[in-house]
Amino acid sequence: MKFTLRFILLSLLVLGCISAPVWADSITVQNGTFATTNPLNIACGSGCNYNLGPIPDWTITAGQAGSWQVGPGYYSLPVPDGGIVALVTNGTISQTLSAHLIPNTTYTLSVDVGHRLDGFGTTYTLALYAGTTLLNSLSASSNLIGSGTFADETLSYTSGATVVDSGNLSIVLTSAGSLLESGGLQSNFADVQLTDTPEPSSLLLLGSGLLGVGGFLRRRLLGV
Repeated sequence: MKFTLRFILLSLLVLGCISAPVWADSITVQNGTFATTNPLNIACGSGCNYNLGPIPDWTITAGQAGSWQVGPGYYSLPVPDGGIVALVTNGTISQTLSAHLIPNTTYTLSVDVGHRLDGFGTTYTLALYAGTTLLNSLSASSNLIGSGTFADETLSYTSGATVVDSGNLSIVLTSAGSLLESGGLQSNFADVQLTDTPEPSSLLLLGSGLLGVGGFLRRRLLGV
């Protein structure tokens, strides 16, 4: 009888969690703010310095990329995350995470993308992979972002009951375009975040299963 009571209490607790809002959990992205840098050894004006990589915890796989302490004249200050962003010129940076896909979960990738006051608008791509499988990507022109500002761009992917790839999750940020696009090829990225949120349907299924087992145990104890 004590076991049954405990089981019923557990079921009620699970159902309470189901009825409450489902909150997203953060997945660790190393140096997602780009605040950790190697020496910024190239001056670009008052309070403005950058380097051409490497970017700690990120892999540069094409083109040029580095860390940039933004100075006045390039963006309407303040810039996200203390003013240090990634600059990627006709290239790609990526990071492989320690996390893997979990069934029945929604993943949301969020990246601040900038459009410099002096132009340098280009096409950028944000992509989320599991192993070698592309889960989702977003491509757009930074010219669509207000001049001198950053915009929070997001994409999502929802896994099913069976994951499509058991490999590690990875984030890929790309800058590519034509010199005709506002005179440059550079994209600026900041504040990279990835979250996972359980799908409500999976929690409801769990709760239904617990209540079913609880009902079966109660009938057995009562001899029904």
